[in-house]
Amino acid sequence: MIVDSHFHFSSMIKRGIDTLPEDLIGIEIGTDAGDTEKRLSLLPPSPHIFFSIGSGPWVLDDNDYVSPDNEREKLLADFSLFGADAIGECGFDNHWGYGTPEAQRDLFMMQVDMASELDLPLIIHTREADKEIREAFLSPSFKCRGIMHCFSSDTELARIALDKGLYISFAGNVTYKSNTAIQEAASYVPQDRILYETDAPYLSPIPMRGKPCMPEYTEHTLSFLSEIRKENKDKLKEAVMENLLKVLKRDKTIRKLC
Repeated sequence: MIVDSHFHFSSMIKRGIDTLPEDLIGIEIGTDAGDTEKRLSLLPPSPHIFFSIGSGPWVLDDNDYVSPDNEREKLLADFSLFGADAIGECGFDNHWGYGTPEAQRDLFMMQVDMASELDLPLIIHTREADKEIREAFLSPSFKCRGIMHCFSSDTELARIALDKGLYISFAGNVTYKSNTAIQEAASYVPQDRILYETDAPYLSPIPMRGKPCMPEYTEHTLSFLSEIRKENKDKLKEAVMENLLKVLKRDKTIRKLC
């Protein structure tokens, strides 16, 4: 069984990876409103591959971007046709500086409200934007469950996210030698709130760094996490799968399919 809480299959295909493990349980992640039909046409039929719909901050730099309300209409149109298991990924990105800080916040909070209304988990993207995500967490309207994807900050932000009831997912970059703050956070998160992911085809863990990432590589991240957390590898994997099903509000009997 392979557990991967966050991967992008259409981007994997562009990197030459056109198959998914038969025993995969995970979430195929949306990045742009209106991309759902194409993404679903590429996915193999499986009752334990879930999918999200969302608009990341990068859409703010698209020539056809109009407003958060327009993005909401497009996302709801996809939801009415295809449904969804989660909203996102969405959030803040100061590394590339898409749009303006205000535009990023407005787009993110629209999807916070949407996740709350639809009772779906929110997939949160944050890159070099700890201040912005903290402020969003303090908003009275932040009332949804969700996942902090590819957690790349410190224990303090992890504590705040846990206080908001969020799950925290670690990608392959937790294995990089220089990322001691992320490793400390990974040791801090309790077992009943931790997830791991690939963000495939990006962020391959050591020893696969430099190669296009794929869900099978979560086994390297799992091994690293179990070592630094001093936990049994099999028990940690079982806990991560349970956590993924809990945040998705899925019946645990799905384990029999994996």
